Amino acid sequence: MEHIFKMAITITLFLLILIYLLPDDLLPDEIQMRRYDVLRNSQRKSPHIVFILADDLGWNDVGFHEGSEIKTPFMDELASSGVRLDNYYVQPVCSPSRASIMTGLYTSHNGINRYIHPTEPTCLPLHLPTIADSLRQNGYATHLVGKWHLGMSRNNCLPLNRGFDSFFGIYGGSGDYYTHRVHRNAPSGEFSIEGYDFRDNERVARELSGQYATNLYGNRALEIIEQHANNTIQKPLFLFLSMQTPHCPIQAPDGERFLAPYGGIQKERRRLYAAMVSSMDEAIGNVTQSLDKYEMRNNTVIIFSSDNGGKYQYGGNNKPLRGEKHQFYEGGIRAAAFVNSPLLSPTVNGTSYWGLLGAADWHATLVEGVAGGKMTTNQTDGYNMWNVIRLGESSPRSEYLFSVGGDCTWTPTLPFKTQDPNNVPTMYGCIRKGTWKLIIGESRQLNLQSKDAYLRNEHAVSLFNIHDDPYEQSNVLADHQDVFEELLKRLKFHCQTHVKYIPMKEDRNSDPRKRDGVYGPWL
Repeated sequence: MEHIFKMAITITLFLLILIYLLPDDLLPDEIQMRRYDVLRNSQRKSPHIVFILADDLGWNDVGFHEGSEIKTPFMDELASSGVRLDNYYVQPVCSPSRASIMTGLYTSHNGINRYIHPTEPTCLPLHLPTIADSLRQNGYATHLVGKWHLGMSRNNCLPLNRGFDSFFGIYGGSGDYYTHRVHRNAPSGEFSIEGYDFRDNERVARELSGQYATNLYGNRALEIIEQHANNTIQKPLFLFLSMQTPHCPIQAPDGERFLAPYGGIQKERRRLYAAMVSSMDEAIGNVTQSLDKYEMRNNTVIIFSSDNGGKYQYGGNNKPLRGEKHQFYEGGIRAAAFVNSPLLSPTVNGTSYWGLLGAADWHATLVEGVAGGKMTTNQTDGYNMWNVIRLGESSPRSEYLFSVGGDCTWTPTLPFKTQDPNNVPTMYGCIRKGTWKLIIGESRQLNLQSKDAYLRNEHAVSLFNIHDDPYEQSNVLADHQDVFEELLKRLKFHCQTHVKYIPMKEDRNSDPRKRDGVYGPWL
């Protein structure tokens, strides 16, 4: 009898080990879910979080979107074994997207409704806690590698004073990938600024001049992972890898390794752009391999997102979506994104999620959902989407606000017709609600000196059914006046609480040449 009992125990243990080691696709769904529950419940610490943010990456610039000529095998693998977020929105330019990720607020509430120019004395409002503040309060080690671009005019605007334990990268929005120097004209054209922009924490890292930025960011990320794994004080890790790639200037890594696969691309700028994206993809692959090496991957959530759409002028491509960076068409605001983690339910691995999500949701999702912690503020426009993503549940979000401003009391004569000189909109905005999207005052390009954040065609009012017309070919405003009225009411509702747009003020003292040629605080 004892012999039979021991044999039964041995067989049971063998089967359990076999179930744990077999690939998911060889197991029934019920057993997959049980293994997922065991794995998830075995994690005694809050999961590590690696958030990778690309810069100006187009919808058609990644391999996991069919039709792209750019090769991104590491991102493709993560997307195909995770959850693609195919109905996920950001802002049409960089600083606003970053501000929404950091604060969990619409730009109408955090005040960053355009990109921050390096000559202006402003930054992400200091009273707003960042996602790094919240995660650090919940026991996380927090690190920012790459681009900040949320203001640098004062010391308390900088990453080390906004919740991050360490910072390695650039304060501004762009720079030469090798020299790390930046020359910018003031929007007024009355003066220019120039200097070096690369910091290791607060120290000016001049020794890094000549080294390619993407490589620097990738290597520092590897160092952080290694140091974290070997640290005797075990905290969960939050690594915000905010890539500069593929924002202009368009500069490929030295050598032919990344350029060679794209010899068939005729346009040089597109060819260089593709090489830049491939180098970023390799850096991302190195990060995931490092997480595997130090046995952190099983308890890590990886998020990937672009901050806005690509810019055709600089080699980006958003096809088949309409529009590009700076615009509220889908090509400017629907971002390539995915989540990958062993903590996702096996039933969602390899799927595309089409529920509505946006950049403002990450704060609550990562702090309350992934970390299981508490927010440092009750002021939020975001939802905790962790169960939505990891289990495939329905999204609680029915609308997403991109922009609003102007005269909040504007009441058009109905039926409303575009190009009616007696019925010109005096407010502007963009909102997605259900399958519908309304744009009032079509954005064309940034204009930092105007009363609004964008140059606008004041007569342009567009209504699109994104479900039926995902490429925004048909303005159906004339046929759906009831929908126009409903979405206009929602814009006017949000308009009552929006932070009023303040035109940019240039400051000549921002010029780094007045401070040893280095970008940084001047107030």
